Amino acid sequence: MDSKGANASIFQYVSHLPQSPLQLECARMHRLFLIQELLYIICEHVRNDHTGSIVAGRTLASLARTSKVFHHVATSALWSRLDGLTPLLRSLASDLIFTSLTTTRPPSVLMLRRPLKIAEWEILRGLARRVEHLCVHDPARPVDVSIIHTLCHPPTNSLLFPNLKSILWNDERPETFSFIRTLSGPTVTSLAITITNDSRKWHIPELGILASLPYVCPNVTEVALPTNAFCNDFLSLSEALCAWNNLKVIKCGVIEGNALAHLAKQPALRKLSFNMINNVGLRLDSSLPSGAFSCVRDFEIRAANMSFVDTFINRLGGSPASLHVLVETNPPPTSITSLFTSLRRFSSAHLQDLSLRLMIPPSPRVTPVHQAPLQLLAHAHAQPPGPYAVPTLNVMGHQIGSGYHVPNAFYALSSGGPTVGVPTSGPHPTCPTLTLRDLIPLTCFKSLRRIDISINHSIYLNDNDLQTLASAWPCLYSFSLNDTAGWRAKSGITRTGLVTILDCCPDLQKLCIALNTDAFMEVPSDREGVENTAMRTLGLADSLIEARATMAVAAFLSDIFPNLTTIVAWDSVVMSRRPNAGLYAERWMRVSEQVHG
Repeated sequence: MDSKGANASIFQYVSHLPQSPLQLECARMHRLFLIQELLYIICEHVRNDHTGSIVAGRTLASLARTSKVFHHVATSALWSRLDGLTPLLRSLASDLIFTSLTTTRPPSVLMLRRPLKIAEWEILRGLARRVEHLCVHDPARPVDVSIIHTLCHPPTNSLLFPNLKSILWNDERPETFSFIRTLSGPTVTSLAITITNDSRKWHIPELGILASLPYVCPNVTEVALPTNAFCNDFLSLSEALCAWNNLKVIKCGVIEGNALAHLAKQPALRKLSFNMINNVGLRLDSSLPSGAFSCVRDFEIRAANMSFVDTFINRLGGSPASLHVLVETNPPPTSITSLFTSLRRFSSAHLQDLSLRLMIPPSPRVTPVHQAPLQLLAHAHAQPPGPYAVPTLNVMGHQIGSGYHVPNAFYALSSGGPTVGVPTSGPHPTCPTLTLRDLIPLTCFKSLRRIDISINHSIYLNDNDLQTLASAWPCLYSFSLNDTAGWRAKSGITRTGLVTILDCCPDLQKLCIALNTDAFMEVPSDREGVENTAMRTLGLADSLIEARATMAVAAFLSDIFPNLTTIVAWDSVVMSRRPNAGLYAERWMRVSEQVHG
């Protein structure tokens, strides 16, 4: 059928009898579009299938003006998700609001000229009843505190937002927090309070409002509370969490022991993210029952050290599918092996996502070494291998690091010369090193799809080690080892190992390892026979590379990763403090440009 015939079949007259204007419009519309469920699907697709909310909003607004049949559904979809309160106020009389341009306030704060009239309240309520998901504060279009206080007291006994389902509270101003009581109601199922200002602490009024939320919105199933606001009074947080009975997802800060024990028995809980760093008095052996959190599938734990994590894991029941651990203190190798061994008691078919990362405090990035005068590097390798704490070992006046040992490879390469004398069998024997022996307990989990380990140890794996691991995880799509700290020694993984992991893990989309490039002398004449089309960005940590090998490495990587666009190497603050970091970063950037171009 041609386009003209298709249009005729969609917009056609069903009857020629005298009809009202609405009936005439419906008569011209294909009867499929009179099905409300179909219109909801169309508008939902428009709202979710655009890269930006502005494009989706304009499309829905145009659809609402196209026909009275579409008007109600499209308008509801247009207002269902609201970023900030400004759009509600912009719909009222032009003389009601103005933008403050005074020096005492940010230049674009919206303010009221006068109180709202009853007719304006009715318009606002008509729009507010369509809102289902509200992000309270839009930084690009902020509203004055006086507007928030006005909206706290609508001239009605009913809810201002009667159909609200989710609230994202991201307003840092303490004097506006009372407005969350106005928003809350029995229809709210998702509540997220995000405070990004670390110095922002909550006081008695805010804590009192928090304590009331489980009673004004009792049907919440997903809750996210700020991790830093309750560090001085996390009992209030714990009491609020215990007052909700149907929580499925919890993301919060420190939890008191009794609250943790209460949550451990909740049958509906599926995801738990919490912080135990400041709760030094907690004793898990006495507060947590055996078989705790048997229904939880996803854990995110932030702890001071691995001892708490080990105890917590040993008290768990069930079999988690996801475990993310963030620790403040660098874990010793024995505790890492102990953690991975403890996980073996869980079902090998359930665990799919495992992450163990060390929190690294922010610090300035060192200026690339290759941009400094060469005489500044003259003493970078004069010291025999030993702890980085030696003050004389520095680059451009910056101490390279502390608390770990330097592999011999770094001294041999610190002057930027040939890699003569660099050990190929592994790092310095005194350096804490993660090896196959530490990772082998994880090979029982055949369903692992994501592994992310980033700690302050060196890593050594060779081709056979990588084959042993990769063959145990055929479903792996993300594999990252020390993307922040690097491997700190010449890797034992060559092109053979890289091809092997691609062959064993065909779904691989993200990879970060260290690669040994010694064998790349010239561009190979034959193809490798394996390729991965899903990889766009490849992480190579602190892989060493000589200038003469860049073209051969680029040819190899573009062969096995035909869609590769970016190579990330030596790209962290920690790695930037190493000798010759800038030189290696520049060489890998050259490889990335050759692959991409």
